Amino acid sequence: MATQTQTDCSQRPFHTKWTQFPFCPARFPFFYGWVIVAVSTLSIVCSIPGQTTGVGVFTDYLIAALETTRSRLATAYMIGTFASGLILPYAGKLLDRIGIRLMSVLSSVGLAVSLLIFTQTGSINSALSTIIPWKGLPVLVAAFSFLLIRFFGQGNMTMIGRVAMGKWFNHWRGIATAISGVPVAYAFNGAPWLLDKLIEASDWQKACFIMAAVVGVGMALLGALFFRERPEDCGLVMDGKFIDPKANKNTVIHAIHKQFTRSEAVNTVSFWAIALGLAVHGMIVTAIAFHITDIGAEMGKTRDQALVMFIYSSFISVPARFIVSYWVDNTHLRLRWVLLWQALTIGGYTAGLMFFDTTAGLWITIVCFGLAGGIWGVLCTVAFPRYFGRDHLGAISGLNMSIMVIASAVGPALFSFGKDILGSYRNAAATTLVLPAVILLLSFFTRNPQKTLKPTPA
Repeated sequence: MATQTQTDCSQRPFHTKWTQFPFCPARFPFFYGWVIVAVSTLSIVCSIPGQTTGVGVFTDYLIAALETTRSRLATAYMIGTFASGLILPYAGKLLDRIGIRLMSVLSSVGLAVSLLIFTQTGSINSALSTIIPWKGLPVLVAAFSFLLIRFFGQGNMTMIGRVAMGKWFNHWRGIATAISGVPVAYAFNGAPWLLDKLIEASDWQKACFIMAAVVGVGMALLGALFFRERPEDCGLVMDGKFIDPKANKNTVIHAIHKQFTRSEAVNTVSFWAIALGLAVHGMIVTAIAFHITDIGAEMGKTRDQALVMFIYSSFISVPARFIVSYWVDNTHLRLRWVLLWQALTIGGYTAGLMFFDTTAGLWITIVCFGLAGGIWGVLCTVAFPRYFGRDHLGAISGLNMSIMVIASAVGPALFSFGKDILGSYRNAAATTLVLPAVILLLSFFTRNPQKTLKPTPA
């Protein structure tokens, strides 16, 4: 039974009165935070249409529909994703203002509408080309379409899920993230292969219609019914019960002594170290996912052989996430060491990609890709609430998402132009090895700001 505070959710102030509609979470026979984990997981999974693992499957069809080149499409992806990243900080502030529940509904419907527009990209380009005979028009039309699905999908849907879990858990934040990460890892890594089969069974536009219906109706309804802002609004406490470190000296409590605003957070080295560590992984993963079929072709692998790499990686990322989550929840392991491992594994799969045509290179890529994904998933959810508190988590997470999205915008274009200029994806991958080296260096300067504010005993 979840431990409740003195105030039932029916007695909360006006701005939280809807927490008991259509039911009151405090009356559940178990801690409602686990319901939040479930619906947050679905929100993150539903972001797949706006993630590169989802978009990458449609690149060949978009190239044909727009009658353009891969490099130009990568440029459009960069422009659209970059623009999405620029407006995400405002989405983070809006999330703090209107709450997770309403934001979930708006983002789900927004992503569904974006997918419907995405299916008509070729037709829109053809219609506009009769009015505006400009060679760069396909890039502009594709960029607008990418802007929408990246903003609502990659940006908002994932941010909502991570912020929600961060607000409902403290001591068990890592394990909640790990549990959520199981279906997320399999969904993300299996999405390219599954979407490819769905397209083969119908066509790419019908596949988008199906995803739009699932997100725009299913996820919007689930978000409206089950999301709640904070446990305190419902008469509950984080983790379901108060954890007293005095009762068990082995319990690790990550106390929050100050609620950092976004401007205060960005003035710390730790924010930038974590944010850039997450962004570098997102950038390179986006590049790989966007060009995976073309990378596979260059390395002598079929479309299926290239896409199945993501599925194999999920069998590594899931246990990795549980192990790292246990360590960060139940030991005094500093997050800077987790960031260091993140840098090493990013370097590992980037180097492995250079030898993707060999058995050793393939498996180094798969193993390090899986490990990096597991570590990344923990850092995304655990680091910012632990370092900066919950009150401004939406604004802080929104800025972090902006940095990650902008970095992911650069990734596909970097690999595409790298191939054009340097002659191969192998050489393009080699140029990015300097980035995990920079993150490795930054990890040594990362500190938890809350530790410096810890009150000293009298």
